[in-house]
Amino acid sequence: MSELNGFIVIANDGQELGETNFWSTEHAMAGLCFMSTNAGAIRLLVPKAAEGYLEEMKTGKRVTIEKGLQNPRCVDIVFEDDSDSPFFLAIDRQQIDVLLSPRLRVPFAVWTQAGKQFQLFAKVKTL
Repeated sequence: MSELNGFIVIANDGQELGETNFWSTEHAMAGLCFMSTNAGAIRLLVPKAAEGYLEEMKTGKRVTIEKGLQNPRCVDIVFEDDSDSPFFLAIDRQQIDVLLSPRLRVPFAVWTQAGKQFQLFAKVKTL
């Protein structure tokens, strides 16, 4: 799959990620994650340059997606582990293909170029 005028292209397979050019984009090379939605599920695409975050992400029991606390242009993805300082990623709204509406329980999967790494449920707060 080739890059289309600098756009990230995703071929979906229901809630699963079918094929994407994301892994070879400048954004991925710079270590920027991308969040995509389809068929009622959220997928966080983690490029090779950011795979070091996976172990921290896996400590989460659930995910909260909320308006950025430090920057209103960002969305925080919080991997809730019942501690006082859970791991989180702040991503710019431009790193999301569809702005999410509030939902209590939505499938949330973390993907790398090697495939789906793990899945949790997410709560989406008002963004």
